[in-house]
Amino acid sequence: MKVKDRFYEFHASSLRPRPFARWAMPKSDELYKKTDKYLGENSEVIWNISSDGAGVSDHIEMAGFFASAIISYGTDNKGRLRLMRHLTVPSLRFQPNLTGSSFSHNFNADSFLISQKGKKTVETPDKVLIKGSLKIISHSRCDTEITRELLPAVNEPALIEKVTVKNCSGSEKEYVVSAKSYAKKAPDFICIGGSIFAETSVCFDSKFEHPQNRQEKYTLNPNESFTFYCVHYAHQGAGLSEFSITDEISARKKFTDEMFSSLVLKTPHPELDAQFSHCILRGSESIFKTKSGLMHSPGGGNYYAALWTNDQCEYANPFFPFSGYKAGIEQSINCYSLYEKYMDKSDKPMKDKRALVTSIIAEGDGYWNGAGDRGDGEMYAYGLSRFLLEMSDIELIKRFWDSLIWCLDFALSRKTQDGIIASDSDELENRFESGNANLFTSCITYDALGNCSVLAEIIGDSEHKQLWLDERKALRDAIEEYFGANVEGFDTYRYYDGNKDLRSWICMPLTVEIFDRADETVKALFSDRLYKDGMMKSTSANETTWDRSLLFALRGVLLAGKADIGIKETVNYCRNRLLGSHCPYPFEAFPEGNRAHLAAESLLFARIITEGLFGLRVVGLNKLRIKPQLSEDCNKIALENVKLFSECFDITANSDGISLKYNENVYKTDSLNAVFDFNTCCFE
Repeated sequence: MKVKDRFYEFHASSLRPRPFARWAMPKSDELYKKTDKYLGENSEVIWNISSDGAGVSDHIEMAGFFASAIISYGTDNKGRLRLMRHLTVPSLRFQPNLTGSSFSHNFNADSFLISQKGKKTVETPDKVLIKGSLKIISHSRCDTEITRELLPAVNEPALIEKVTVKNCSGSEKEYVVSAKSYAKKAPDFICIGGSIFAETSVCFDSKFEHPQNRQEKYTLNPNESFTFYCVHYAHQGAGLSEFSITDEISARKKFTDEMFSSLVLKTPHPELDAQFSHCILRGSESIFKTKSGLMHSPGGGNYYAALWTNDQCEYANPFFPFSGYKAGIEQSINCYSLYEKYMDKSDKPMKDKRALVTSIIAEGDGYWNGAGDRGDGEMYAYGLSRFLLEMSDIELIKRFWDSLIWCLDFALSRKTQDGIIASDSDELENRFESGNANLFTSCITYDALGNCSVLAEIIGDSEHKQLWLDERKALRDAIEEYFGANVEGFDTYRYYDGNKDLRSWICMPLTVEIFDRADETVKALFSDRLYKDGMMKSTSANETTWDRSLLFALRGVLLAGKADIGIKETVNYCRNRLLGSHCPYPFEAFPEGNRAHLAAESLLFARIITEGLFGLRVVGLNKLRIKPQLSEDCNKIALENVKLFSECFDITANSDGISLKYNENVYKTDSLNAVFDFNTCCFE
């Protein structure tokens, strides 16, 4: 093996230790196992893990501003606790500085030993509780209860593990906790900026201290308990400064409470309401402080301190104005700004210019463009135009106006003789064939043209308004003419020229409110050719599933007015994800990625509610269309604390119409498809 090859092999193994424990990677026949999970108070997910027998497992990702942790947890074949903590610190980097070059480390073993009468306590998990943290409650044979609560620090590159030991016997007991220091150093030659250390510190009070070997003894009366903390972290230089562990725990709980109250869904389905809140938390927590500002990143063990035109520009950013999360809005503006330097402003004709890059990586120091033009400029324009309408800030619109023009000029320069928009691939990056022009790229271009024509009217650019309205109409006709087809017996869409099998992305026209083939498209999407066990295949010709297309499909079905099937399958989705074998969030794909809890997928779920169930769409400056979907078993819905236009209001819908509460006033209409003008405070 050549020296260079050895270097890259070493780089890969050092840089990216396996983010999931092998025992937490299910086989395909284990994806639909029934589990004893239910909703507790305040939307907490509770798993009676002991009821499901030995050898069960799951994994979950959680993040703060400086680190993300994937926790693999479960039981071995004797019912004993298994735990692996995979910590990633995006601002600590390896050479070469690639997409996946964030420092990560697996903390497999405990750095402490709890003993009673000289014997190690063995933890047998009984319950797992999830709501912004992972809490595992176990018992041991010596009438002892041990509770571990794992949660990311908000303001430190660390994962905190709070351990509470309780005497459940009827007599006094003495316990000994032996702590040992743990530190691993990454080789200097591969680190950017100096040596990187992964360490665990066991702390017997709330003040963080550097690792050391020591021992503490506790005498407990019946029902008494004691608590200590493990801090798993990474650093360069002298290490972390002292901080209060309990302050960090409080900060995480405050963040969790904010995410569960910032935008509240109320329906007859508790699982639906809870899934919405959990998704807002997961989609909002994966924002990292980098040297280029705040960056929302997918996660999953691979994708940190980096931006994508689909995950961030298209999926996630258009949600944050609904919840009003300040860090989410700040990072959205930063995201769109960072992409601007990659727009080819040369004197070349537009048709000869470089496409917008796919991903900005390494805290903004590089980019990735390995799948060619995926329709990245179109994704950028789609997401940015929706975000700007939702903010309804004229100065912000003007700030990004030239970038929107560039993206739409680029898209239209790729228009084919058939009137549709060409791109090298799509957001699945050649995992599946997409031809020279695909349905996805043309649909998001169609949507962006409509959004931008509204923005043009707001700022008085009549020339671009008319141009984009004309192009939008022509593109809609071309989408029907070029992509409309009978595929596998359904009068729906082909995905590209020559496509013979059903594709999940046939949902795209529905999401941009093209309903010409809605009936047959919905039938095709939820036929057994694509849909099974709450999962949607990317193509009927392959068993691979990606949650993102199912999430788009659910939003599109509701937008198309198919409330019965849309609400039914969305609730079914919640039962599968929130309370199923892999909980509580939407995930990326299987078998690729081991169903990683990528953050933007959670916000795609949230958009099923805001844009699909409630039909919310900004149609002018501070003007909101509301088009709720109701069904027989979901005949009253409410969305509280909506923050669009930097305002705060509540929406309620039932068979009598829509009511909107704003500034202590209630406005009503008997229509289920209406526009509320916040400039005049009335329904149009």
